[in-house]
This record gives sequence, structure tokens and C-alpha cells, in this order.
Amino acid sequence: MTKEGKILKALSGFYYVNCSEEIVTCRARGNFRNENITPLVGDDVKIQLSDNNTGYVIEILERKNELLRPKVANIDYSIIVVSVKDPEFSSKLLNKIICLNENSNVDIIIIFTKLDLLKDDELEKMKEIMNYYYEIGYQVFTNSEEDIDKLKDVISNKYVAISGQSGAGKSTFINKLAEHLAIETGEISKHLGRGRHTTRHTEFYQIDDFYIADTPGFSSLDITFIEKEDLQYLFREFHDYDCKFKPCNHMEEIQCGVKEAVESKEILASRYEDYKVLFTEKQNQKRKYIKER
Repeated sequence: MTKEGKILKALSGFYYVNCSEEIVTCRARGNFRNENITPLVGDDVKIQLSDNNTGYVIEILERKNELLRPKVANIDYSIIVVSVKDPEFSSKLLNKIICLNENSNVDIIIIFTKLDLLKDDELEKMKEIMNYYYEIGYQVFTNSEEDIDKLKDVISNKYVAISGQSGAGKSTFINKLAEHLAIETGEISKHLGRGRHTTRHTEFYQIDDFYIADTPGFSSLDITFIEKEDLQYLFREFHDYDCKFKPCNHMEEIQCGVKEAVESKEILASRYEDYKVLFTEKQNQKRKYIKER
């Protein structure tokens, strides 16, 4: 007998598949390894049922997207938690995470935390930055009670992944989403399978009527697999401007619509500066690789 379901957890070679609100423990089909196929948490799959409520994953259905951190598939939203203070706001880190998600074709929600720690002038500047990301098409929220309620409506019946800089307040944010669990902030990691003595694995956790895949905090990201020529397509507002040269890297080229938009303040200066830094880093990586060869 075959059924369709979604993988909610992967651990030690076992896949836990949700089939009509029933969890079936499965192994992957034997020839998956020979074909270099790895089922991911979030995959919609077909399973062959065996005895004792166990089975085998026999087919992985087409993925709409695949996220690298955490390693999950078919995400409805990637929620990026960003601190504006302690640790300081890093536009470069935020834009790198956005690039990763854009490259994976994942819809993005940005949560700005710790705004209460800012001085009035700092808060006004941060609001301008937040509004810019909203204007270019990202859903933007704070971790206020009002915004948390709005966010819950957005992610109702959805599968979401949460990522964020170390110390950005990700655990506190998850705690606000899951008030009924009454978990102390320091215990969030334990609840989400990240306790000191807990084996690290990927899993969707149901909170209210949505599912969350959590990932550890980080202070840096690797985007070396993205070609420098592709970076411009991951900064979505760049698409709106015409350049003399096609394609245009928006670096040294003349009559570049993107650079003109930066000068006229239509494009946020920090976004463009971060793009230039990332482009240059990738250019230097390529030169180093060629030299080493």
C-alpha cells in the first residue's frame, strides 16, 4: 500500500513522514544512495507501507524550493531575525542571508528585534532602513506583540524556517510565537532539539497551526557557491533600472542605472555597498582559485 505525506524529521537514516496526521517511520529506498538522492525534511514523498506502521520512501515529489540552512525543502517562508543592537545591526550579514534565500527561491520575512535599545535618532534611521526593505517587496515586522499577532496570521498553516545572527533574539521571538508552551527563553534550544546533550538534526516543529524549522545562530555565512555574475539578480530592486550594457555588473560600467539610482537615493546606499563588497569578495576568490591552479 502506498501513501503520500511530508517528511517532518530526519534522524540517523530514519524519516518521519506525516501521512494524514499519522507519523510513519520510514527508511529511504535502497537505490536512493546509488542515485545520490537524499530526502530532505519538508519533502513531499510517496511511501510504501510495511508492517508495524513503518515504511519506505519510494519517491520524492517535485520540490518548489530547497533551503541550505537549515537543509529543508518546500518552505513557504524563511524568517530572518535581525538585531538592531547588541549585536549591532549588520546590513552585510542581512543582505547575505537574503541572497541565500533569493537564490533558493524562498519568500522572505524580516523580523527586526531590540528596537527598544535604540536612541531616538538611531530609531528613526533604522525605521528608514526597515521601510526600504518593505518598499522593495519584503514582509517586515518587529517582535512587538502587535506585529507578532499579524505575523501569526501570515504564517498560519505554513511551513517556515527561522534563521538569525547569534544573539539576535531568535529564541525570544520563537517564545513569543509559542506563548502557550510557557517555555523559558533559555529552554527554547532544548525544546527545539538543540540542548547541549541532544543530537543535532533537522525537524519541523508544530506550533499552533504552523510548522517551524529552526537553525543555530551564526555570525558569518558562506555564499561561495553563488557566481559573482549572479549576485545582481539576488538584489531584487536592481531589476527596475536600465543600464547601457547588458548584462551590467553595476561596478565599473558607465551609464549604469543602478549606480544612478544610488546617487539619487532611490536605492539604499548600504544595499549597494554590500553588493559591491560581496561582488569584490567573489571576484578575489575566483582570482585566488585560478592562481592556485
